[in-house]
Order: sequence, then C-alpha cells, then structure tokens
Amino acid sequence: MKAVIMAGGEGSRLRPLTCTLPKPMVKLCGRPVSEYILDLLSKHSCTDAIFTLRYLGSQIEEHFDARRYKGINLDFSYEDTPLGTAGCVKKAAEIWDLKEGEYFIVISGDAMCDFNLSAAISHHIKSGADATIITSRVEDPREYGCVISENGFVTGFSEKPSYTGAVSDYVNTGVYILSDKVMRLIPENTMWDFSKNVFPQMLKSGMKLASYEENGYWCDIGDFTSYKRCQRDMLRGLVNCEFKREVPPISDATIIAPCYIGSNVKVGAGTVINAGCVVDDNVNIGKNCKLYECVISNGAFLSDRTKCNGGIICENAVMEQGSAVYEDAVLGGGSILGKDSSLEPKVKVWDNKTIPKGVMQREDVKYGVSPFSALDEKGVSGETNSDITPAFMTKLGSSGAAVFGDRVIVSCGTGNAASVLKACFCAGFSGAGGKVIDCGITSLPALIHLSRIMNASGLVNIEASSKSKITILNKAGLPLTRVQERKLEAALSRGDYRNAKWDGFGEIKSFKNSSLLYSGALETASDFNCRYKVNISCSNPLINSAAAVPLQRISNPSGEALTININRDGTKAELYVSEKEKADYTKLITLVCYDLMQKGFDIAVPLEFPSTVEETAKLTGKTVRRFYKCSNDNSDKGARELAASQPFLFDGLLLALNALQIISVSYMTLGNYLEKLPKLETENRFLRIHCPPQRILSKLAEGSNGVSEGVFLGEEGNRVLLRSSRQGDGLFLFAESYSQETAKALCDDVELKVRMMLEK
Repeated sequence: MKAVIMAGGEGSRLRPLTCTLPKPMVKLCGRPVSEYILDLLSKHSCTDAIFTLRYLGSQIEEHFDARRYKGINLDFSYEDTPLGTAGCVKKAAEIWDLKEGEYFIVISGDAMCDFNLSAAISHHIKSGADATIITSRVEDPREYGCVISENGFVTGFSEKPSYTGAVSDYVNTGVYILSDKVMRLIPENTMWDFSKNVFPQMLKSGMKLASYEENGYWCDIGDFTSYKRCQRDMLRGLVNCEFKREVPPISDATIIAPCYIGSNVKVGAGTVINAGCVVDDNVNIGKNCKLYECVISNGAFLSDRTKCNGGIICENAVMEQGSAVYEDAVLGGGSILGKDSSLEPKVKVWDNKTIPKGVMQREDVKYGVSPFSALDEKGVSGETNSDITPAFMTKLGSSGAAVFGDRVIVSCGTGNAASVLKACFCAGFSGAGGKVIDCGITSLPALIHLSRIMNASGLVNIEASSKSKITILNKAGLPLTRVQERKLEAALSRGDYRNAKWDGFGEIKSFKNSSLLYSGALETASDFNCRYKVNISCSNPLINSAAAVPLQRISNPSGEALTININRDGTKAELYVSEKEKADYTKLITLVCYDLMQKGFDIAVPLEFPSTVEETAKLTGKTVRRFYKCSNDNSDKGARELAASQPFLFDGLLLALNALQIISVSYMTLGNYLEKLPKLETENRFLRIHCPPQRILSKLAEGSNGVSEGVFLGEEGNRVLLRSSRQGDGLFLFAESYSQETAKALCDDVELKVRMMLEK
C-alpha cells in the first residue's frame, strides 16, 4: 500500500504555536501528530509514503531524516508555489508512475485518527469506485465539508453549511483512496482542489465516487480548542494510539491522573498537576504551582506560585513567580511572562516577547519584534514580511558592507518574495558604497563555487517562503569569523553603517552565468563511469536541475540502484544502496579526505568533525587542520585557507561525485570501500539552556582539553565536544565512539551533567 501524507498547511489558527513549527510537527502527548499517522499507516501495511511539504517543510524532512519509519519508505515533495490539495498530491504521486488499476491513500499529516484503513480499502475495491472518501459523523458540521451519499456513493456536497442548510452530519475527513484514473483529472502544476474541482468533476462525468463511513476517532487539530480536546481524549483512552502513559512518581507534588508527564520534568513541592494536563520533556515547574487542563511544551520554565488554567505554554517560554495564564491563552515560544502578570482568556503572545512585571494582559501581543541581537546557526532568519521585511533587508545590505567591504555576490531561491528581498539587500549594499554581483536565482553551492572564481569577499543566499532564511558566508562557503559577526550585529542593532554620497552608490551588476559555470565544475567532476544506476533525492529543484546531466553521464543503467540524498541547501549528501550499504555525510567526507591524504595532501575539517580523519592521517603521514564555527582570532587561518581549496566540504553534489569517482577507480563497491575506513559512530544533540553557556563550559573544562571553541571531554575516538550555539541559548553535543551504544551513552552522561548544573 502507498500513501500521500498532506503536510503543507500553515496551521494559522494555531499560531503562535505554529509560528516556527509546521502543524504536522505539533506534539500530542509528547509525539508529533505526523508520527501517529505513520503508526496508523504502518499498522495497515503501508510500504511507501510521500509527504507533501510547503510551510517549514524542511523541519519535517529533518525529523524523518532516516527516510524510513516502521517499515515505511519515506519521500518528500515540495510545492514551490501553492498547488491546492489535489495539485500537490499529483506532484507527489508522480514518483510512483502508477499503473492502470493501482490506487493509493491520501491522508492528512496534521489530524489525529485511528481509522480502519484496511476495511476502507476492502470497501473501495469491492465497490469498484474510482475514488472513496472516508467520512466521519460530527456534532457540529458548520466548519466541515458535508458529504451527501446514497447507497454508499456520493451524490453531492455541502461546504461548511449553517445548521439550517446542513442535511448530513457525515463530513469529509480528508482521507481518500484514489485510483490512477483520478490522477488524470488533475492538471500539471496548477492550483487544483479535491473538494472544489476533482470530486465535482467526477460526479459530473459519472465516475464512481464512493463514501465510506468510519466510526473510529478523528480530530482535525485546527484550533486550540480541538488541540487540547484531542489530547484529553488520548489521555482518556478514546484514541487507539501509542504514547507514554506511565506518569513518573514525583515526591512532594500532587499528580492527578490521567495526565501526560514527559521525560526530565522537574516539579517543586506543593505543586498540583490536575487531570487533563500535558507536560512535555525538559519542563521545570517550581513550588506551589497550579496546573489544570493545560499544555506545557518542551523546555518551558514555570517559576514558583505560577498558575496555568486551560492555557498553552509554548517551547522554552518562561512564567516568572506568581504569574498566571488562563483559558485558551497562549504564551509563545521563548516569551517571558513577568512576575505577578497574567494572560487573560484567549490572549495570545507571539514568540520572543516580554510581558513586564505586574501586567494584566488583555490584548494579543503580536508585533513589536524583539530587536536583532545575534545571528543564528544558519545566518539570519524569521517570518517573511513580519521579521524579514524589505526594509529589514535594505538595512541588512547596508550592514553587510561593513563586513565585506567593496564586493559581495548575492543569489536567491525561486519565488517573488525571495527576489524582492534580494533586490532590497542589493539596494542597501549599494547605498553603502559597495559593489554587488547579482546572480539571480542560483543555488547556494553554485554561489559558493562562483565566489571562488570571482574571489568575492563574501556571499549571501536568500530563501523565502512563509519563513525566510538569509545565509551569509565568507568566500568558498566558510562561516563568518567573530570579528565579522560583531560588525554585522553592531550595524544591525545600532544602525552603525555608512551611507554613500549621492554619487558614491556602488554598482549592481547582473551575472547570469553562475549555473553554467557550476555545471562546468560538475562536468569535470563527473568524468568517470560508475558501476551504479544513480538517482538523486533532493527537495530543491535547483539542485536537481544541476545534477541531471552529470548523473546521467556517470550512471550505469544496468547497475545496482544507488541514491544520492542531498539536503535542501545542497551542502551535504549521503549515499544509499541498502540499509547495510550506505554512507552518511561524515563517512563521505572521511572517504574523500582519505583519498586526498593518500595522494599527499593535507586536509581541513570543522572542529566538530569526528577524529576518523586523524586516524587516517596517521596511516598517511599527512596533517589534519581544524577550523572553527565562529573563529575568535586568526588561530585557524591556515585551516580556513586549506578548507577553501576543498569544495566538497560545502557542496553535497560535488562531495557525492568525488566519492563515487574514488570508488569507481578502485573497482570496489561502496560497502567494500567503507570497510577500509576507520570505524567511528556519532551521536549529536542540542540542549536548551537558560543561563550563559560559559558558566557550564568553564566548569566542564576543568581538567579537560578545552579548546578555543567549546570543550572536549574524553580522548580521540571516545569523546564529546560541547559547543555553544551562536545565540548562547543552547549547547551542541557531538559525541564519537567505536560503537553507537557508547556514543549515545557518552551523550547521555554529559547531558545529565549539564542538566544537574542547570538545576543548581
């Protein structure tokens, strides 16, 4: 059985919970709702599933980065422009090349249900229908599409009727069984909906459209009322699903079942957690608090004497002493509710806002974005036209001139928003007297390649959908140094940048051959014959386009299938032949570095890269240099210069081609070649913290081999590197060992130490 999981919705009625989180990743009793849907599909023998993605889709792809879940092979299909419910399904299902008579399931990735899909499929086959709509009975049909049927076949629809116009209480659940015939009704790359276009067309043309009435549980968590109700239903056993039901014993606190308590939750004496509460992982609750039918998200901090009555506290939010959140009020992620303040019923506070001490907040707090403070791990990011506006991009361009001086090269992804934001950045850089080379719509790897050719001092790549991401890098794809970072932060936060005179504006020059030059580099890297039949899996159409010719050139049509998985940025890759024969990004880098060192070259890798390269260097007598994420001085200058000559470090497609060429020349399989390399397993994590990171790192560094960036605990081959995030709000853990179990245990041990320090 195959399935398309629709997961592109913005979840606008769940904001601010979904401001930085796609709706399918919203947790229900500790697990993303999309995992429950995959559990259901697995239970009914689904073998292949494709997510349709748009809003913050990369988070879903990263969550399921193994591309396999309980026996289901996973794939991901992105909408560059909105295609509607039917248009996005057609785009996704094209990967299967459906044969005549084949069918598949369409199901929502952001609704909870426990339907008997096997029974529905049997009914579909028996009825001879071209499509089947699974319906469910609801008490209030006014927010749904009602389905009118006779003798098991649909005769009409009533979309979101009033009570007076409702003639059916069975509604369309958005779960369909579709045949290949239905797919032919949907035009290519066109906004097209099932309810508005496909199903009415089927009725008009006399095609068989069946209705299957399901009595199982179904809840579209479209608003906060249904979001909370669904979790209460789960706690009461009304939903057939799996989650951790055991409530850990907590001394000196009162816990009234049923409720959900995640892992690593701290609760102070005298606190009462009533039935119906959901408390996610890593939550800290103080003394004498009162919680009633509320949802507390991961990493939230509730100080002493706080009260949450039917409210929702988002990830890493803080309630200070004596504060209160009432019915259906929402405290956004990272926001702070001041001492003795309250959120009145239904009030919503968006992310990263602060409500001062002693305030009774009666209105939503949405705008008034927190002032820019620091770059995040990927550059600058935020909601398009809310945080990242044309005005902000002009200011960012002016600030960039303080970092990169005379010249910068700029590109963007597809879409009007990205193009407009790029134009504003270019205008700001020019207005500060700098020269801009505008490369148009170009992928990040192509831009990095161009920066080497043009010897540009910096590069900027802009991606924009509902959320924008501006990647800012040095030439060759290297991260900014701390000096550059400070200049950019100062210019943005204080407006500390220059404005050129009217006759001193810098030139904005358009360059349209970046993709052609990049194709030339890929052509050079693909001058070999491969034993494998090579495919690519990447959600970025620009990367897929660049890969088409070189992969066709090297691929052996009669060879064993090999898939190159590349992340959306195009900067990392992995090779996959089978579960037993695959190489992740770390192994591919090690493979290429091993070959370079055998040929007499020194190599450079990031500080957090596993020490497999040092083990390889011992065999070859060559040197490994490590560069920092945010270099504080020039101590890694040599490593950075060397890394600039190793383009595979920052280009996933080039890395994959280099690795395949090495394997091909050696006349070995991928698995055989990997056997030659040193064996190290890794475990990586990110921990949120609520104190300056140096307090933790300085204590852990005592008696250990501290370095200029982060702290190493242990020795090569059996160690953990701790490094702060750029914004100081968390710690990255990079563990390595000769077994996966030991690497995980090392991470567990260090995480426990950090959490004990945080408690103090």
